[in-house]
Amino acid sequence: MKTLIDFFVDRYKATFTFLTFILVWGLTSVIQIPASAYSDINIPYVFVSTFYDGVSAQDAERLVTRPIEQKLKTADELVDIQSYSRQNMSYVILEFPVEYSKDKAVQDIKDLIDEVKQELPSESDDPVVKEFTLDEFPILDINLMSNSSNQRELLAFARQLQTAVETIPEVLEADLRGVPDDLLEASIDKTKLESYNVSPRDLYNAIGDANRAIPAGDLRSATGKFSVLVPSVFEDVTDVENIPIIENNGKVITLKDLVTLKRTFKDRDSFSRVNGKEAVTVSVMKRQDAKEVVAAQKVNYVLDEFRPLLPAGVEVIITQDRTGWSSMMVGELGGNILTALILVMAIVVGTMGLRSSTMVAMAIPTCFLFASIFLAAIDYSFNFMVCFGLLISLGMLIDGCVVVVEYADRKMAEGFDRIEAYKFSAKRMFWPVTISVGTTLSIFVPMFFMPGISGQFLRPMIVTLFIVLVGSILYALVFTPAIGSRFGSLGIRKSKTLENAAVLENGDPTEIDGVTGLYAKALTKIIRSPAKFIVFVIFTVVTIFMLYGQHAPGSRFFIEEEPMEMEVKIEGRGSFAELEKLGFLKEIENIVLSIPGPSSISLNMNGVGDPRERGNSDEIGTIFIEMPFEKDLRRSGWDVYDELLEKTKDIPGLVVNAKIRENGPPTDSPIEIDVFGKDFELVQEASIALTRYMKDSVPGAKNVYNTIPTNLLKWTIKIDKEKAKQFGVTTQDIGAAIQFMTAGVKVGEYRPADLDEEVDIRVRFPAEQRRLDQFDDLTVNTRFGQAPLSSFVQIVPAYIPPSIRRVSGERAFTVAAEYAKGALVEDVIPKIEQWISDNNEYERLQFRFGGQQAESDANSAFFLFAFIVGIFLMSILLMVQLNSFYQVFIIVSAVILSTAGVQLGLLVTQQISSALFTSLGVIALAGIVVNNNIVLVDTYNVITKENPNLSREQIVIRTAAQRLRPIILTTATTVIGLLPLASGIGVDFYQRDIEIGGRVSEWWQPMSFAVVCGLSFASVITLFLTPCWLMLPVKIRESINKLKTLFVKSASER
Repeated sequence: MKTLIDFFVDRYKATFTFLTFILVWGLTSVIQIPASAYSDINIPYVFVSTFYDGVSAQDAERLVTRPIEQKLKTADELVDIQSYSRQNMSYVILEFPVEYSKDKAVQDIKDLIDEVKQELPSESDDPVVKEFTLDEFPILDINLMSNSSNQRELLAFARQLQTAVETIPEVLEADLRGVPDDLLEASIDKTKLESYNVSPRDLYNAIGDANRAIPAGDLRSATGKFSVLVPSVFEDVTDVENIPIIENNGKVITLKDLVTLKRTFKDRDSFSRVNGKEAVTVSVMKRQDAKEVVAAQKVNYVLDEFRPLLPAGVEVIITQDRTGWSSMMVGELGGNILTALILVMAIVVGTMGLRSSTMVAMAIPTCFLFASIFLAAIDYSFNFMVCFGLLISLGMLIDGCVVVVEYADRKMAEGFDRIEAYKFSAKRMFWPVTISVGTTLSIFVPMFFMPGISGQFLRPMIVTLFIVLVGSILYALVFTPAIGSRFGSLGIRKSKTLENAAVLENGDPTEIDGVTGLYAKALTKIIRSPAKFIVFVIFTVVTIFMLYGQHAPGSRFFIEEEPMEMEVKIEGRGSFAELEKLGFLKEIENIVLSIPGPSSISLNMNGVGDPRERGNSDEIGTIFIEMPFEKDLRRSGWDVYDELLEKTKDIPGLVVNAKIRENGPPTDSPIEIDVFGKDFELVQEASIALTRYMKDSVPGAKNVYNTIPTNLLKWTIKIDKEKAKQFGVTTQDIGAAIQFMTAGVKVGEYRPADLDEEVDIRVRFPAEQRRLDQFDDLTVNTRFGQAPLSSFVQIVPAYIPPSIRRVSGERAFTVAAEYAKGALVEDVIPKIEQWISDNNEYERLQFRFGGQQAESDANSAFFLFAFIVGIFLMSILLMVQLNSFYQVFIIVSAVILSTAGVQLGLLVTQQISSALFTSLGVIALAGIVVNNNIVLVDTYNVITKENPNLSREQIVIRTAAQRLRPIILTTATTVIGLLPLASGIGVDFYQRDIEIGGRVSEWWQPMSFAVVCGLSFASVITLFLTPCWLMLPVKIRESINKLKTLFVKSASER
């Protein structure tokens, strides 16, 4: 290693070329790396959906869901299985471990589905298996609104925009919402059907046969091979009109003789409104391998070109743009990194002089650009966690460089020339620097194995930290000696400074003036009785731990950030028509519009719910509220949220659940309890009772709801099969007739000239004849002629659940809630657990806590495990270098005791900790604290070896005095760099902006606070407690010798 250092210093031109290459490559990589909110997170879910037209929720459960569940529960590595049965659909949701391959999980499920297909009804579609991905959610919505253009004109503009957006390579698709689909409707004339003696089934079969592709094959002859085409698929409306139905008295009756064809829209079940106006929405989804920010930028370019083409009065508003928010957050965090960099530089320049500080300062951009090369190579984006990895590494990455430069300066003060000084410094500090960085990295190694979604969320920060610190070793031991050997200088320093440096190396540090001398004198007094100081510190730490256990302000899983997005779910109990639902939604929309503060309010009503939603199936629509990114001091997100809750709490006939949409790793509701068991009625009773208890007796829980749906009125068809047989009427005849009276029968598609997509052809009775009171007038052909359907069919009302949820193969409901503002886990969860324990009548049921609470418990347990494993790995590395159990104990104890500083800070300020970020801050703190102690103990060993004539007290004092400035410097750079964020202040030099309690500081304040408080406390331990530990063995031996002498003396006197 010494030869390598000599090589890089002697071949300094090659070294500078290598450095320049890294800087240029790093700059190129930075340009290529896009910004985003989060890295790609592997959501370990696989969905199996099965469509079965016309089936009820109960039949979907019995015929489809249960057989699929029975087969799929045998899948390898399966964590959980849930299902939702709804009208026409069955959904089965399977959860796998995060680290499990999604491709393998999907393939395993497909293989099992192939085995179970034969057990499913033949009328149902084949089950569709797909993995869950965040790419299925839009990156932004483009909304077109107008007071002058009609809906068809708006739809035409939206389709033009849709086509333009879908040409972008990064865009997977752009879906239209808020508009009904086109439809070619064939309205049946019932009188003509009867006059021509055409049954509904004849009509259905004739249209279906005429729209079936027929492969006719090839003709082969001596003259060649020719394909034979039998055109039979609808090409235009004329093809549909001329379909022959029957032959009547020598005349062919075609479809146009029986129905009226017209181009119209499907029955509307989707509505979109923005800021109180009806809108057509284009939802943009990106491709799986595309960066969302890049895709959004290109969409905006297309939109800028499209806007001038729109007529006056057409307004375009972008909502639900998660990329704009992430870009602003990452940009603001980048500004805070620049601020921290400037503060760090100010400290370094003030303590080390211009040339030395410049070398140290260059470590920061060099390591950041070095990391960018690898981040680009592994396809990372500049997301929150990458940026915070850069921020938290600021103080750590210059430690090695500071140690090398500071030691070289001391050697130059002794008379070494700069080449020899930097060579000697790099060789002397090689192992301390390498081991100190290695121990820092070792504390983070377990974090690579953090399970769950939170582990994926944090992993980019750990990866970034690793790469930056590896780069710091390269810079400190390769580039710093080369640069210092050519440009290093003590500069213009006072002779007194040079004298002090010489005294530190060979004299008595207590004779030095200033802070170093005062520190040496104070330490001299303390280490004369090291045991007393050690006991005092341990007593203080134990006291802090006890006080924190009794008076801790509490904790939460993530952070309590000011609401930026809110989601209002509206539930209506009963069977409502779509326009009735829209009327209810507009009522709530008007209330929301009356609340000042939001930047946009968008309403979304879709006919088909998302199967992933655990919400009540009575939900009729959702309203999304977005707040401005820049906080309004006069009108906060909490003010808007509180007013929203107040104004929507008592709406007659409706249930309104307002929820804050949190950022961070994807999780379920903050509080979720799954209630399931074999006794379905008891499950429902327990769910209702728990909901009532949480609403009435748990003030820390708000927006309490359960997923018990209201039974809906359904009309059941009862067929007198014996009588129908006598009339020669089959179930298919009856079903076809009833279908024509309801939604109609889809008999094919055709592609009109003005559209790119196909349009359904649906045959049905006119709207005025599609009513329940028209049932008695419905007839079918029998062997005795036309007969009313009511002769052998009876319609009976029934109340049935619209959906059925199952957990682990048993029917289940979920009781969910959010934490009230300021409420903590310990304010809510223990009360619910006590209620479950007290109600013995529900002991046969299972209550499973999920949501953020389950994630928080798992994370807390893992962080404790990671801390213990990290300490163990650190101890192994320390043992390799120090070869002393006692010295390893000294360093490890400093790391453990430093956590008291975090608890003291939380206790004094009464700040609520974050199970995620505060714990991560404690682990980061351990990595920083160990560095100073390693170098101090290593310096102690070197001085002991080189000065055998010095007393142990002199060695300890000289060691501590020599390390005082580097320890203060490295501590100060980290503390000062993170202090603004730890204080809740966002200082952005780039934007020249100072924000108190801003969105960036909300996110990173818990972690920064833990590092700042812990490191400040740890500095005292390093500077005073560690020397006492080093001195303790000598004092113990002295005490033993005194006791021996006293014992010998007393024995001789006797």
